[in-house]
Amino acid sequence: MSEIDEKQSPSTSTDVSELEQKAAGRVDPILERLSVSNVEIDKNKIRALFGKMWVFDNVDALSPDEQFLYTVGLFIYYAHNVLDDYNIRVDQAREAITGALRAWQSERLEKEIAAEKAASNPFKAFVETGVPRVDEIYPWKHFLLDHKKSDEKEWTYKIKKCWFSEFFIRLGRTDYIGTACLFDMIPAEARKDYVNLKLQNLFAKLGTSCQFTYTPAKKGP
Repeated sequence: MSEIDEKQSPSTSTDVSELEQKAAGRVDPILERLSVSNVEIDKNKIRALFGKMWVFDNVDALSPDEQFLYTVGLFIYYAHNVLDDYNIRVDQAREAITGALRAWQSERLEKEIAAEKAASNPFKAFVETGVPRVDEIYPWKHFLLDHKKSDEKEWTYKIKKCWFSEFFIRLGRTDYIGTACLFDMIPAEARKDYVNLKLQNLFAKLGTSCQFTYTPAKKGP
């Protein structure tokens, strides 16, 4: 009996199918935003594979923060795989995948940015918003995150472990780590008129650390 058969044996195939369908619904808000110019993608392929892997890894039993990471990680993995079946270049696929993730996060980002821009110091407000948010989505056990500095002039944090890196190494696609890095950069890019990000990322090269340094964006002449 295979590993996947052993995991599924306590339930009937009908039960498993229902669980997979329910799990697949988690990726729908991202999938509906995925598009590639001049290519009609069968998104149901991504959806079905997402649901199968979610159930196989028993993600429902994990904490909400790790479920969030799985949602992003599985979407990136299967979207890349399916887009590759359509002979879409990796860089083009990465752009489409990141675009879908950006659109998925846009409502929350727009609310945060509006509040920050209404503050007397938008960058300081960004730091005050960002620190707890980062602590929430990048928990210590998965990222070993350490805030080096967080004030109105600079916010720097370093991670010595990366859930996404380990996830894609496990699945044998280290080239997808770079797409997860682009996902991590979305909050700063959405605030580029008042936030500058310097990213030193070694995980994409199978290294052991990553450092984010945010500073106020320099105003033009």
